[in-house]
Amino acid sequence: MKTGKTQGYVLTFRCIYCGKHEVFAQYPSEGIEAEERIRARIYQVICNSCGWNGDACGLSAIRISHTTELKARAAGQGLGL
Repeated sequence: MKTGKTQGYVLTFRCIYCGKHEVFAQYPSEGIEAEERIRARIYQVICNSCGWNGDACGLSAIRISHTTELKARAAGQGLGL
């Protein structure tokens, strides 16, 4: 039975423009994923501090957190390619 919640991972990156840790990406998943699989992707990201946007490689993520409550995002925004 679906509960309406989406689980997955939130990746945190350091902004290459302002240097703050305010760049996030989401990776929805059905269950637990291997870290190597999450880090192997490219994510479209936006800095919440300065507004910079671009692509970030999962290898450069400074934190990966599992969550059961991912927020809905615009199509393609923050998702691994």
